[in-house]
Amino acid sequence: MKKFIFTAIVAIVGWFNALAQSMPAPEKYSNFIEQIAELDDQRAEFLMNATMESLIENPKGYRQMMELAEKRFSDPTDPIHNEKLYMVVLNHAIEKYVLSGAEKEKQRLLLEGAKKNMIGSIAADFDYVTPSDKKAQHLKGLKADYILIYFNNPDCESCEIVKERLANNETINQLINDKKLIVLGIYPYDDQKLWKKAKYPKMMINGWNQSRTIEYGELYDLPTLPCFYLLDKNYKVLIKNEGSLNKVEEKLKELSTAQEVGPVPEASANKQALHPSRPAVQPEKPKPTIIPAPADDPNVALSEQMFGYLINNKAQELYDNLSDKVKGQVQPSTFEGAFTQIENQMGKYQGHEAWNIQQFQGMKAYTSLVNFEKSQLGLIIVFDEVGKMMGINMVPAQAIQPQN
Repeated sequence: MKKFIFTAIVAIVGWFNALAQSMPAPEKYSNFIEQIAELDDQRAEFLMNATMESLIENPKGYRQMMELAEKRFSDPTDPIHNEKLYMVVLNHAIEKYVLSGAEKEKQRLLLEGAKKNMIGSIAADFDYVTPSDKKAQHLKGLKADYILIYFNNPDCESCEIVKERLANNETINQLINDKKLIVLGIYPYDDQKLWKKAKYPKMMINGWNQSRTIEYGELYDLPTLPCFYLLDKNYKVLIKNEGSLNKVEEKLKELSTAQEVGPVPEASANKQALHPSRPAVQPEKPKPTIIPAPADDPNVALSEQMFGYLINNKAQELYDNLSDKVKGQVQPSTFEGAFTQIENQMGKYQGHEAWNIQQFQGMKAYTSLVNFEKSQLGLIIVFDEVGKMMGINMVPAQAIQPQN
């Protein structure tokens, strides 16, 4: 199913796309994408894709959003650094016919860099030498529960500050003393004299990628230094291109705490299985509370009416039925052609299923599954206490279905 999400109103998540269509200047975009970045991965990616889709007819705005996404999402030092969202923007730019061929080529190269050593993948191996041992060592020769790679440059003031903070970090030093963590400092460039005269704390392996494979072979995408990569014992990437030592420390605390709790021993699990009076407790996935909406519920009739307005492109009628609380956030044009856009991606509308009531974003929502030729989408409509619409939104079908 194509990643698509329909515009909505400020009261619920879908308001982002509506706002994207009328954002007046690039400086106004920052607050917008900061709020997207706060959402869970799936919803944020849908919304970011929809934002780029909504800007297709505004090439200037499209390019401004791309520049901002590169600045905010790809920079490890930015608080909303998010490579997944950056890749959504890059993929959209490559697939759509907004940019020139040269511009697309730049985005393609940036996407290739973003795909390297993605979180969840196995990190690329590389060699390094230390001041005391000229024989090349390898990243994948290191054995510990966690490996923290500290890419740095001795000629970088920020790198020196972070190096000192690493040396004095209690969490990191405790994990090193417990033989659970190795910190590998890597200088990836070519000034051997600079590297040799630099001082590194004893708790860190001081390495130089003498073969220059990291830079020349483009093994790692290093947009800025210093930056961290955190790997597990199987060299799987847990953190990539992170500029904040605080975030690294938080992740290590989270991992070490989970490791201390540990899984239930197999013998204990077997004993529980043998004693029906003591059943094994299995963690349950949270399930949305969904109940059928009574046929005489006045909001069912209102939902049918609002959905009819949407299908028939009656933008003014939709706007007139908005709650005063959100009316100032959009214009009637927000809704124009919205359903046609959905059908362009999902195929013709085939009907919808019965209405249900569900809590959504802390509010009472009326939901239905809408059938299209290619797939289903979920429909969410929220009303206020006097029956005025707070929001209408098309979302992935699984967002309004209980998890199995």
